Amino acid sequence: MENLSLKMNYFKKKLKLTNDKIAELSGLPVQTVERISSGRTQNPNLKTLRQLTKVFNCTLDDLINLTDAKTPVLLDESTASLVEKMSKSETIKRLFEIVSNMNETDIQAVVGLAERLYITSGENYVK
Repeated sequence: MENLSLKMNYFKKKLKLTNDKIAELSGLPVQTVERISSGRTQNPNLKTLRQLTKVFNCTLDDLINLTDAKTPVLLDESTASLVEKMSKSETIKRLFEIVSNMNETDIQAVVGLAERLYITSGENYVK
């Protein structure tokens, strides 16, 4: 269950829960929740896992990855924002598809062009 802390942190972020709130909702001690979340406890007992599945509204398989399903990808806020923008814009999605198939030299050329456009336009496209 090496991915348990990743899964738990995924659900925490998705549901906007703190360790204290998870402990409250699950009836588990805060220390137990903190140890699982940090990865210090990788093999909690079945009762603990079941309590967590109730809080996260998921199956045991979702939490401990019994099948070969992929572990959720955890994104930082800026990356998640870019992914959201890409999912809403066919133009951005197409640009990403094109760039993702380029070699590194061509990618750098596209980035250079985008930076020049950013500088000359005076708009705040890139942070």
